[in-house]
Amino acid sequence: MLPSSKIKARGVMRLFAVAIAVPLLLYLVGCGGSSETTTSTPTDTTAVHIDTTSTIPMPADTTSMAAKETTAVAPTAPTPEEMLQQEMEQLKADNVQLKQQLDSSEQTNKDLMAKISDLEAAQIAAQEQAAKAAEKPASSKMTEARATPAGKSSPEEIEAYTSALQMAKERKFKDAIDQLQNLLDSGVKSDYADNCHYWIGLCYYSLKDFKTAIEHFKEVLKFKISEKKDDSQYMLGQCYERMGNKKQAQAEYQKLVQLYPTSEYVKAAQARIR
Repeated sequence: MLPSSKIKARGVMRLFAVAIAVPLLLYLVGCGGSSETTTSTPTDTTAVHIDTTSTIPMPADTTSMAAKETTAVAPTAPTPEEMLQQEMEQLKADNVQLKQQLDSSEQTNKDLMAKISDLEAAQIAAQEQAAKAAEKPASSKMTEARATPAGKSSPEEIEAYTSALQMAKERKFKDAIDQLQNLLDSGVKSDYADNCHYWIGLCYYSLKDFKTAIEHFKEVLKFKISEKKDDSQYMLGQCYERMGNKKQAQAEYQKLVQLYPTSEYVKAAQARIR
């Protein structure tokens, strides 16, 4: 048996140990609870967050809803009737534009034709004026030529005639006219007088003095016998045609066909008769 004093001492030590252990245990328990509270807070907050968002209904397919909304606001495609109407309107607009361009082209063409007609008229008027200026001298010279006696021309006259023809072929028309007219003025015989008139007429024709040319060609037709009659008749038609007198030109061509049916100019004259 232990002595009573030792037993009491052990009882005091136990009480002391318990007194120390209980507060320590309470402290440890308090820290553990605090730790649990701290760690559990995010979990609880997340749970509350999940609960809060779960109360808002979410669509199962957001892409489908966006497509539906886009389709709802997009413009509707035109119907076949509307497309046909639009095409018809465009064709009408194009037709109007083409018509305006055509009208403009036609007006331009008319203006050009009017200018050409004015220029041709001015040219004919100038030719007629030039012919009138030379009309009186030519008439007087032809009157003297008609008084030339019949017979055969001299070798000198024939040589002068041949020289004048060479001038005409070299396009020295004025020189040829002067020499041929001198032959007529000097009394060249009738065997070459008709030829002189014919070549004078050709020279004036080449100079575009058609009216004076016509008078000399008509002089050729006054001779009873002349190998230049059909030539002169054809040239009459040519002169009137160049002067713009188509009606008279056709009449002269018709005379050629009727009066000189074997002439080499008949085919050319018939081609110009309409």
